[in-house]
Amino acid sequence: MRAASFLKTTLAAVVLASSMTLVGCDEDTPTTPTPNPSTATVTFASNLALGGSSTRSFDVTRAGNVSVTLLAVGGSTTLKVGLGVGIPLADGSGCVLSRSVEAVAGTTAQLELAVDTGKYCVQIYDTGTLTTVVAFSLSVIYPI
Repeated sequence: MRAASFLKTTLAAVVLASSMTLVGCDEDTPTTPTPNPSTATVTFASNLALGGSSTRSFDVTRAGNVSVTLLAVGGSTTLKVGLGVGIPLADGSGCVLSRSVEAVAGTTAQLELAVDTGKYCVQIYDTGTLTTVVAFSLSVIYPI
């Protein structure tokens, strides 16, 4: 009888321990969705001279991707110009490009690159194809 009592006590302890473990698994805690990272979109429009360039700086406050789209250049869809992203010179007089492409105006990004936090610049420049001053417009999307 002593063995039967011991067995009942042990069995009761195992059942109690198992039910205590399952209490924490009864309901899943709801999770909050992670918000999408924020980006800024800047449109940069000006004129580009023969043999010239035009630069605009922007600040990236978190790592992510920069996307540059040449929207218009001289009203042409075939006129090719240089487009680049880099680090602005300390005196603000230009941009040291880390990546560049030759591009024509379009609706999709012609230049995309991953960046860390810091100050960056976008530059458009004549690659020798201009015959006159042309108006341009470009869009820069970057993480903030």
